[in-house]
Amino acid sequence: MGRYLFFAGCAVVAFHFAGFTSGEVLAAVVGFLAANRTALLISGLVGAFALVCASLLFGGIGFFNILYVMAKAIYELVQLLLCAMVLAALVFWFDLGVNFWLEGGQTLAIVLYAWLYGAAFSLRVFDFNYPVRDALLAYSALPFVCMAVIWGSGLIR
Repeated sequence: MGRYLFFAGCAVVAFHFAGFTSGEVLAAVVGFLAANRTALLISGLVGAFALVCASLLFGGIGFFNILYVMAKAIYELVQLLLCAMVLAALVFWFDLGVNFWLEGGQTLAIVLYAWLYGAAFSLRVFDFNYPVRDALLAYSALPFVCMAVIWGSGLIR
């Protein structure tokens, strides 16, 4: 998780040096999520279901290399996106006082968690000893830790 938080932090710094403000980024992200909410939910949930079905199919016919590469790539990408989302929520809160989880981030979180659990199941199909439980626990607790930090900092203000 540390490397993904580092990469997300590098993205925040890159946006800062590129001249983007938190308000501009928040407006663009919330606008995109509001305009594409239904499409994101449908495509995300159908895509996660298709990933699970494809992994069962590839596992059944013995194409384990395709299964592993597909599931591992999605698993790692979703972990990066979840860390970026949490870091963005913290930046938006401390910079603008806006709770991203309430402004439209819940749609993105639902889709990302569907993909995360689908990819974890796919990796479990590949190797029943694959250690997905620790990552699933850590990444499932990540938004709650973020919300606790936001709530705690709201008490201090």
